[in-house]
Amino acid sequence: MRNGTRLGLLAVGCLGASIAVFVACTSSTPTPTNNNGNAVPCVADPGGYPDPKCDPSNNSCPASGTACVVDKAKCGDPATCMPLADNTGKSVVDLRIRRLNVVAPPSLATGVIPGVVTKGVDLNRPACAETGDNSFNWLIRLDKTAGTLVTGGAPPVADPVATGYCFFKKNIGGLDIQREQVSATITGNTFTTATIPLLSVPIFVGGDIANTVILPIRNAVLKSATLSADGNCVGSFNPKALDDTCSILDPDTCSKWRTDGVIGGYITLEDSDNVMIDVVSSSLCVLLTKSAKDPATNKCKRVNGQIDGSGDYCSTTGTAGGCKDSFWLSATFAASAVKINDGSADPNCQGGTTTDGGTDSGGNDAAADAPSDAPTDGG
Repeated sequence: MRNGTRLGLLAVGCLGASIAVFVACTSSTPTPTNNNGNAVPCVADPGGYPDPKCDPSNNSCPASGTACVVDKAKCGDPATCMPLADNTGKSVVDLRIRRLNVVAPPSLATGVIPGVVTKGVDLNRPACAETGDNSFNWLIRLDKTAGTLVTGGAPPVADPVATGYCFFKKNIGGLDIQREQVSATITGNTFTTATIPLLSVPIFVGGDIANTVILPIRNAVLKSATLSADGNCVGSFNPKALDDTCSILDPDTCSKWRTDGVIGGYITLEDSDNVMIDVVSSSLCVLLTKSAKDPATNKCKRVNGQIDGSGDYCSTTGTAGGCKDSFWLSATFAASAVKINDGSADPNCQGGTTTDGGTDSGGNDAAADAPSDAPTDGG
């Protein structure tokens, strides 16, 4: 395991911030609601999960739409979730997360992190009202017949419609980073997975494949995620959140995406101390614990080799409090259909080796990466 993993986040202030980062710069606290208009708090206690429809805004969107025109042919239907492929009638449903709203811990639900996550998840497609950097591509493949789900990260692609995505598969610094397969319980159109012991999600800083950071989520679960009838969406796009220039009106009052699924798990203090956040010149551990950093390392201070700080969750008991060696992480998500190919045309999806220092954890899913890949959409 290499120390000093760096997450080179976009260093911008609130003045002149991009649309994606503006979310992180708002200072007001919206009234909790959900995207059905019901007053449901968007919170989660350690070990718990938020309402999958919980909305970080107060959901006071304009009564009518704006003059923003999104090209349906290039961007997918904005009246649904802007899907970039079609899952209609398929037993294997391929999706990419389009919004990830961090709910817990509170130290990550506000401040710098939400805007950075949004910028990474958003596509770099201005014509589609998205100005992200392609750094955070999280894929989901649900096999409704087999009752299985495969999930993991994907390298950035220039044209997701034409080429689709593939599951990132690399040995980075001696650690295998690859997709994970797990069983899934499907009730109607709603699915919940079994626990994934370790889900290592790659983030490609600034969309640069050579600068990879791994976010390790332990005992991860995708929960209460509801697919649309055609299988193309979890949640929906909300065009009312855009003004006439296709920019976000106000994220505190109207969210651009409406979520309908939940992700939960925990991140240990030790794991988090190996993820460096350049924009605040400290490790993720420092942000989580809200503690003073060690000026020599910009990491959490240590006493007798142990991190001098505590989390809100215990990894050994799987309960809140206790040994307090971890923080509980939960978020709601929206997703839309994409093509997922077998990765044969992309060396970053074939299990090669790189000496990139941007690692902090790894996983093993040999069974999921067997030659019997689920059918692809082509591309």
